[in-house]
Amino acid sequence: MEQLKQQKEWMTIPSLPCVDIEESLSFWEILGFEITYKQTRPYQYGVVERGGFELHFGRVKGMEAERNLYNGCLIMVHDAEKVYEEFRQRFKENMGRIPHSGLPRISRMKPGATRFTLTDISGNCIIFINYGEEDQETWEKADDKNQTPLQKSIAVAIRFRDYKEDEKAAAKTLDVALSKAGNETPTDIAEALLIRMDLANVLNDLPRVEDCRIQLSQVDLPEKEIELLAKKHGVKR
Repeated sequence: MEQLKQQKEWMTIPSLPCVDIEESLSFWEILGFEITYKQTRPYQYGVVERGGFELHFGRVKGMEAERNLYNGCLIMVHDAEKVYEEFRQRFKENMGRIPHSGLPRISRMKPGATRFTLTDISGNCIIFINYGEEDQETWEKADDKNQTPLQKSIAVAIRFRDYKEDEKAAAKTLDVALSKAGNETPTDIAEALLIRMDLANVLNDLPRVEDCRIQLSQVDLPEKEIELLAKKHGVKR
């Protein structure tokens, strides 16, 4: 932190609410952060640090984590996928599983994605994003007018899934587009079906998984190309 103070005249430090300071600091310590300050009286306050950056937490009396819908911050990193895999491993080691729902939770990160969201035990959403332009380019892809309707729907679905954690909206977007995909290329249809199949798995919609599998078998595209598309999107068939 001292080095950052020398490099920057001003510095922003996120200060987030929490239900209990002991539990919050312990949670972030599990994820590789160092507790650098803890105060329990006259009020609860604490600080964790990693990579030269700090997160501050203060207890809010009567706070309910499940209703904390608006607090959070962004953390820019050089390799979001690397950080994601480390957090996944730490969750496995300390919780015996990777929580994708409830509190705490970590969003699913697909191959090629540039961000993921970590929601802590107090409901704070911390979004880890790659430095550079790629993240913005992925977001703006959904606004590209030089696409077919299905291609645009794929980009919109990815925006819902990766940027808003809204798998249901992503699924609905693809369902509507696939129902009108008569003039689309086999490659785009297969890509949309694979993403939709993956979303159905996440949503535990097994009939839709099987329906997508049947439709995929009817697409006029070599199996090798379908496998490449599945690998591109991290879809298990």
